[in-house]
Amino acid sequence: FNFDGSLAELKGFELKRRGELQLIKVFQERVFKRFLDGENLEECYQSVADVANHWLDVLDNKGVDLEDEELVALISESSNMSKTMEEYEGRKSMAITTAKRIAEFLGADMIANKGLNCTYIVSRTPEGAPVTERAIPVEIFKADKETQEALLRKWCNSSSMIDTSLDVRTILDWQYYKDRLGKAIQKIVTIPAAMQLVKNPVERVPHPDWLLRQVRERLDPMKQKNIFGMEISGVSPIVADSR
Repeated sequence: FNFDGSLAELKGFELKRRGELQLIKVFQERVFKRFLDGENLEECYQSVADVANHWLDVLDNKGVDLEDEELVALISESSNMSKTMEEYEGRKSMAITTAKRIAEFLGADMIANKGLNCTYIVSRTPEGAPVTERAIPVEIFKADKETQEALLRKWCNSSSMIDTSLDVRTILDWQYYKDRLGKAIQKIVTIPAAMQLVKNPVERVPHPDWLLRQVRERLDPMKQKNIFGMEISGVSPIVADSR
């Protein structure tokens, strides 16, 4: 607020609905209401952390309590192709890789026009390949078994894959999804908590170094302000000569 009582700026929570993992969308929807819980900051953040830890657990146990279809829906990501494939010539993205792979088993006609919706997951192989080259279209899991096995072996660059290794849980790059969720948790939960001097409520998501430095500076009892309003650590403020 301005000194005259007028509103200067309004900030709040915003749900990110486009270009985001379904997992993170669900996390956002469930976590925001928890900021109304508790009698103090610590209790509030503990309630918020319960939601974050729940979804971290889902990734840690590889969705053991979910059906395959539920898991794929939760960790899939969608992107619309606003142009034709010819117009994307020379570019690289997970959506482009997904579109090209859709054409391999559903036909080139499927990607001929604008507006193709590409829904994909990220595989952990080929190891060392850029993430843009590890996008797997979710439609492949609806294909017949022979087609599914042949293409998954090709895309994952593993001719030695056996039937059990074609399970979606063994294909997924779990660390990629943990990193994505971790960044959302930092932005919504742990960084705001630290800036309010509340202990990290989600210890599995460590604070970045820059945040730890800021917290240390705010807690430094030796930090003082000189007459110019500049913060100086461990230095006495300038005092005018009274003689």
